[in-house]
Amino acid sequence: MSTSRYKIEALARGLEILSFFTAKNPSLNLTEIVTATQLTKSTAFRMVSTLELLGYLERDPVTRYYRPGLKVLHLGFGALNSLEISQIAQPYLKSLSNETGETTNMTIRDGADIIYVARNPSRHIISVNTQRGSRLPAYCTSMGKALLSDLSWQELFDLLGEGPYPKQGPNTITSFDALVSELERVRRQGFAINDEELAVGLRSVAAPIRDPGKKVIAAINISVAGSRITRQELESRLVPKIVDTARQISSSLGAGYS
Repeated sequence: MSTSRYKIEALARGLEILSFFTAKNPSLNLTEIVTATQLTKSTAFRMVSTLELLGYLERDPVTRYYRPGLKVLHLGFGALNSLEISQIAQPYLKSLSNETGETTNMTIRDGADIIYVARNPSRHIISVNTQRGSRLPAYCTSMGKALLSDLSWQELFDLLGEGPYPKQGPNTITSFDALVSELERVRRQGFAINDEELAVGLRSVAAPIRDPGKKVIAAINISVAGSRITRQELESRLVPKIVDTARQISSSLGAGYS
């Protein structure tokens, strides 16, 4: 028996639009979407506007090109092992953990939180016990700051508000202005440091993972007990390793580097 009578045309068209975004075409403008779908311009605009409103598409305000939002990744989030990005990253993270003897992690951002999608724990005990699927606030974590660094001032304000933010550790950044300054530094340096901002005795260094359009889609870090390493040692010994690993993973995802 045919099931075509149960087909929801608008849903089918929305999913069809998402399917046109590929590694070769990570972003499309409205004209290209109209051509690909053979929809009228007004219908295509309504469809992409709805997908943008729901978080499945994002539009660059300057170029007016659309690209998939993180909601697309979240469609398959229930099965973390099948999430392509974590599968690609896992060998790199495991190698980094073996090389440094420390815990390595990967997260994606879900609103104001980060969600762990990969983790390689070391034998060393650290003060925050997390596992795949765990959620933490983005503003007070190294991976969160790496993920937030891609946002504009307005996007960040809309997401977190002016603060003050709850103090989690002795060095938590609790004001919006201070966080903006910190994220500017993260953006400039290409990595983020957490120096007891999440919890006493926890330090970490993180770097962003980028897609073919150079958009930040994930972050990785090395997490260390503060009693075993100073901030200076963290920066001199582990920063180059996390930045290099992040670039390798990003390149594997199609983000070429010159």
